[in-house]
Amino acid sequence: MHDHEIAMSAYVQLAVISGQKNQAPARDRFLLLAGIEACHAGWLDVANECRARIISANPAHQLHLHATMADALRDPDFQQLAAKWERYCPFEQAEHLLMQLGRSPEGDEPDTPRGERMLQLLTSLDDES
Repeated sequence: MHDHEIAMSAYVQLAVISGQKNQAPARDRFLLLAGIEACHAGWLDVANECRARIISANPAHQLHLHATMADALRDPDFQQLAAKWERYCPFEQAEHLLMQLGRSPEGDEPDTPRGERMLQLLTSLDDES
């Protein structure tokens, strides 16, 4: 079993990297996975920021049917979508991808609470637009 907070960090980092490379579909998949892991880790503000960014890029996304990421995780249809993308890139693969890029899944600022740092990283996606 992996640490949900570290998984959240890994997926946010991959979303930011994908955004920097103008890879919107990959960015949105990683945002979805980051949001799911953020919910499990208790970082609901990070989860909902991921949700908002996905809906902003794709207003018809299944997430628009739910007020929060936590609400979406209670929906069997959304659970199927989540399982699909968890198979697309399980945490171990995300960890491996980051290590290949010389990055740590734990993040780059150990003295900052991980969720706060992930919110900072998510705002960097604004610079990509």
